[in-house]
Amino acid sequence: MIKNTFNILKTGLKLLIRKPITFKFPPETPVSKKFRGRHLFHLEKCISCGTCFRICPNGALEMVERQKDGKTVYFPSINYSKCCFCGFCSDACPEKALDMTNFSIIISTNKKDLIFTPEQLAQQPELEHPEKPKRKSIVSWARSRSLWVTNFFTGCCFVEAIPWFGSGFDMERFGMIAKGSPLHSDVLFIGGYVTYKTIKRIIGIYNKMPQPKFVLTLGNCPMTGGVYWDSFNTIKRIDDYIPVDIWIAGCPTRPEAIGVAAYHAILAIEGGYLPKKEEVRMKKKIQYRNTDDLKAEPIIKKVGNDERIFSFGPQHPASGNFSIRLTVKGEKINNAEFVAGYLHRGLEKLCEYRTWYQNTMLISRACVLDGASYEIGYINAVEKLLEIEIPERAKYLRVIQAELSRIQSHLLNLGFVAYSSGFDSIERIIWGDREKILFLLDALCGSRIYQLYNIPGGVQSDISDEFIENVTDTISYIRTRLKTIDDLFMKNPIFRKRSISIGKISHDIAIESDITGPNIRASGVKFDIRKATPYAAYDKLHFDVPTFDHGDIYHRVLVRRQEIESSLNLVEESMKKLPDGPYKMKFKPMDKVPKGEAISFVESARGELCFHIVSDGGRNPYRIKVRGPTFDSILFFLPKLLKGCFLADVPLIYWSLDNCPADHDR
Repeated sequence: MIKNTFNILKTGLKLLIRKPITFKFPPETPVSKKFRGRHLFHLEKCISCGTCFRICPNGALEMVERQKDGKTVYFPSINYSKCCFCGFCSDACPEKALDMTNFSIIISTNKKDLIFTPEQLAQQPELEHPEKPKRKSIVSWARSRSLWVTNFFTGCCFVEAIPWFGSGFDMERFGMIAKGSPLHSDVLFIGGYVTYKTIKRIIGIYNKMPQPKFVLTLGNCPMTGGVYWDSFNTIKRIDDYIPVDIWIAGCPTRPEAIGVAAYHAILAIEGGYLPKKEEVRMKKKIQYRNTDDLKAEPIIKKVGNDERIFSFGPQHPASGNFSIRLTVKGEKINNAEFVAGYLHRGLEKLCEYRTWYQNTMLISRACVLDGASYEIGYINAVEKLLEIEIPERAKYLRVIQAELSRIQSHLLNLGFVAYSSGFDSIERIIWGDREKILFLLDALCGSRIYQLYNIPGGVQSDISDEFIENVTDTISYIRTRLKTIDDLFMKNPIFRKRSISIGKISHDIAIESDITGPNIRASGVKFDIRKATPYAAYDKLHFDVPTFDHGDIYHRVLVRRQEIESSLNLVEESMKKLPDGPYKMKFKPMDKVPKGEAISFVESARGELCFHIVSDGGRNPYRIKVRGPTFDSILFFLPKLLKGCFLADVPLIYWSLDNCPADHDR
């Protein structure tokens, strides 16, 4: 006890000397050379073939008429309120007339400005800041320097807003403070995909905010529906319901773009800008479905006189876009019911309307927290139908991508657990360190979150010099920081007391309830798909599977902490064993896949992930079924686990199971 306390103090003093990562802004940013950002169009190379237009999965590209040498030609125009930066257009262009720069910041106060003509695309992108306006009054200056932010992170873009809560970007240095209550907030961040179920919540939050209130939307989904433009459940224009002051393009939006938008907002507010007229309107009627879930009467009948109902989520700071309805007596939970559907997109059905190749863009969005595993699982199944064996080099590159994605996912989860147990400083440090892993993914694949690195027959590109230059130092840095996390958090007696023997899942119950991944390994079941049915290059690599018998919050977190170290070792070993040779086989975007069906299994950061796909011999899948790791652990088992627990333990138990609402809501 005394030794642990001394270690905490010693480590805390070290942090005062060796500070956490914080980027200078605006904008010293960790953007790799390989990042897929704004396009650059070479007019002289374009042959007006329209390949880029046909391959775009979101309808973001249009061919517009122009005159060249007295002839009518057609050049691409790009609508960045629809573009997901997948890079398919650039990869497919036969003359390489369309490149992608690593410029990541596209923001506007008017959506029409996000449509770029061929002439605009031909110009090298540059970051421009507005001139600092004359201060209108002391009130406008004070308002601009104290923006209290509430958020409803409805979808993927929340994962790129998170860095602003960590040490890496640190929004508080701009006077921006995150608030859980809309009653005390003047800025609303809407972070991603919006459904008919979430729009009602958003309107409720907006109505509770005091004047003046400003709205910033992150990503393309609130603008046009984004990659889910053809889903029945998508709100395609959030400005049909509430006014929006700043639109930030991206899929998801990078943190640098969020920061520049906030900086521009601060300047505008200082100059006297007031938000657009408050006008909550219904240009399109919200679909209220006639189900008992939306009626109060059946719920009230279930509640005793001495009981109360609380909702944990969906806009709770510690829930993600997911809700649990809790029936509470005093501080004890008597009953828990999940309320799913806030992120339902019909993703598996949407896959049937896109080609096998285009679905690599869509399928990774089944779980924003670990998109790499979904890419690999889907592509493995497609390759079984094609009956192809990918090059050895591609297998090792897939392992590197998968393990880096596992590390960043586990670091994200450690931050959530720390936040839920009151260790705010640990959350900020961990999320700051996570930026280094995201940079490696960026340098390897071309994107931090949705890498879109895997294609049928291998991977999109070879390993870059930038990745090779940074990987060794990053691994060494993260190993050092893990010791800091151990001293400040994992060995901290307060956290141990808050987590040991709470939320326990026994060995037999874990198996019976179909729990997978770190959650079942914390309950004594030593099962890992990478060992049981190896894929990629895992059969040629050496690693241990951390397992404990306790099954409580602490040991679920401890498994993830140890898996980070295991994944670092796997990345190191893969780099040493990386063979020479090709990294992909030829597969064209419009190629057909032979008739048949296939099943694949991978070990995602949250556990066993299964894909069952059926082909009728065409360019598109006939059917895709995804079995995600959180379906049973969250929708089926979490309500049972919460019964009898204390209200204060709900966020901690919830995040110890490592939920991904996008996975089970799909």
